[in-house]
Amino acid sequence: MKVRTLKPSGFTDRIVHPMKTKQNRPEGTGRKKTAPGKTTVKIEPRDRIAIVDGQPASRIGLSHHIKKIGRWDIAWASATAEEAMEKMEKDCPHLMILEIELHGKDGLEFIKHLRPLYPDLKILVHTNHSEEFYAERCIRAGALGYFHKMDPMGRFERAVETILKGEIYLNSNIVRQAIQSLTVRNGNGKGGFDGSHIHGLTDRELEILQLIAKGHSCQDSADKLHISPRTVQVHRNNIRLKIGLDSALQLHAYAVRFCKDEECGHSVQE
Repeated sequence: MKVRTLKPSGFTDRIVHPMKTKQNRPEGTGRKKTAPGKTTVKIEPRDRIAIVDGQPASRIGLSHHIKKIGRWDIAWASATAEEAMEKMEKDCPHLMILEIELHGKDGLEFIKHLRPLYPDLKILVHTNHSEEFYAERCIRAGALGYFHKMDPMGRFERAVETILKGEIYLNSNIVRQAIQSLTVRNGNGKGGFDGSHIHGLTDRELEILQLIAKGHSCQDSADKLHISPRTVQVHRNNIRLKIGLDSALQLHAYAVRFCKDEECGHSVQE
């Protein structure tokens, strides 16, 4: 006699494999749940900026302003060209913001030194020096932009943005003066200090002219520039002849007047 085992209605045999349970399912093999309408956003690496300036307040202030903008990262900051070179060997940024008046190596010479070593490095000069006499020299040396420290910081973001694209940034003052210099090279037409002869000086001669205005002797200038006093004297004579002066005393007076005019000559456009 056969006996049938009755199962409750709706009950079926089920074999549960231990590897198919939710608890034992290998990590990552389950179906991924994504929120409706949610897309994966790829985060692009941000451009990195280095600051080279001998003034601690300038380095700190500029770094704070860049962080406030929030579009770029600070790679590092340095007070001298020599220190910057050591950091460049380990960490080359996309952009260097450079004050051309540095202790030790001159900023213009530093730009010329960097160009063949780091051809992709973009340089923005950020200085108190008059753009009338320095902007063109900096661009010739290899910088892509010139931003005076008296310029409104509201323009700073556009300057950095322009240079990171590989384009040259110059404010309207510089462009206007460049045009004027092409047509008026024999005088400034204002009846004041005539700085037209400055354009004929080399970068080294211009640097020495500044040192003369600060009261540096030949030996002082030689120590700062790491050249011989004899070389400094040769440069001084060349400056005097190019400008058309008769004596060292006249040269000193001209240098003082030039630097005073340079400090007062920058105007800020609102």
